[in-house]
Amino acid sequence: MYTRNSTDNPRSYKHEYCRKEEYQHVSAHGVIAAENENVLSSVVLLGVGGATGVNEHSLAYDGKSLYVAAGDALYSLSLPSLELNWIAKVDFATCFGVFWLQDRNYLLTWGELEIGSYSAAGEKLWGTTGPDIFTEGLVIGNNFAKVTDFNGEVHKINLNNGAIISANK
Repeated sequence: MYTRNSTDNPRSYKHEYCRKEEYQHVSAHGVIAAENENVLSSVVLLGVGGATGVNEHSLAYDGKSLYVAAGDALYSLSLPSLELNWIAKVDFATCFGVFWLQDRNYLLTWGELEIGSYSAAGEKLWGTTGPDIFTEGLVIGNNFAKVTDFNGEVHKINLNNGAIISANK
């Protein structure tokens, strides 16, 4: 458990960021930038909205910045300082993951309610929703992403514009 501005936390961080200061956070994700075991900087990202855990899709890197999904938001951090570039609310509930699509030069976010596309500067390019929550997985192909909803329905999403081009195919 992490408590804001407390000296009793198990770890201390150089930076502390939260999308909405007036909200109580439901997730706390710590990130440490280090080189050869020498800590360069550290940050704790406090997620609001739906609680998230750290998973293989929590981070993305584009060669310049680190992108972290925490709560309902996507955080962009400069490296190695971990200073905040921007924060964007990317889902009404929870963001499960973020992917850097190098060939498209944008970020793809996998939220509980929305799949979205964002530039490296945080500008929303497109977003799409489905008939149910996207909780059961996301697979990225060349021109599409397949996302599975709570009912097991598979939705194929066009990566050019976010249109759902087929379901269960």
